[in-house]
Amino acid sequence: MACHDQDVTLLSFWPSPFSMRVKLALLLKGIEHEDLPQDLGNKSKLLLESNPVHKKVPVLIHKGKPIAESAIIVHYIDEVWPGTSPLLPQDAFLRAQHRFWTDFFEKKISDYLDRFIRSNGAAVNEEFIQDCLLLEGALAELGDEEEGPFFGGASMSFLDVMLAPSAVWIPALEQVMGLKPASQEQCPRLHKLFGAVTEHPSAKVALPQIEKLKEFTQARLVSK
Repeated sequence: MACHDQDVTLLSFWPSPFSMRVKLALLLKGIEHEDLPQDLGNKSKLLLESNPVHKKVPVLIHKGKPIAESAIIVHYIDEVWPGTSPLLPQDAFLRAQHRFWTDFFEKKISDYLDRFIRSNGAAVNEEFIQDCLLLEGALAELGDEEEGPFFGGASMSFLDVMLAPSAVWIPALEQVMGLKPASQEQCPRLHKLFGAVTEHPSAKVALPQIEKLKEFTQARLVSK
């Protein structure tokens, strides 16, 4: 059921994992919105005015007020539209765990993938696998495998939304740049989670095809 909360606009860039998160959260909650894709090589006046500090996507504009930074936006979406598909757990301790592991993901795994791209695949791969193993442990601890593959069990939670873009970006970097992700034997739960993400109806709309990301990555390597 769609939420008719007028005046929701998303400024985004399709390959951006941060944009993908916000798009996924909006779709999971059925929030009708306008997509305004941005040209990051020629930033629009709206983007620069909406996010004057970082001048980056994504930006969610709700009733004329801009919100920046993907984790903050997804948190905002969950607070403003709590009735459908709640993302953060009700329990305060579990909410704190979701925030902790989101912070870990940003500072370690997301940062590593960024360095891997910037170094043309020269960044040390071992730390990436070790960080994935830590995330696997968190999934075993926080997720209920009997309920479903996600941190939220059968349904996607805040942390699942934060991780979801990796389900398409990691295979793209593996196939184009030689990234070596943790094996299925090393991280069975994480592999199952990413597989479930790619099959999720909302994620199929929010996340681009791996082939499209591969073409984008190859084009960037050629243009360097």
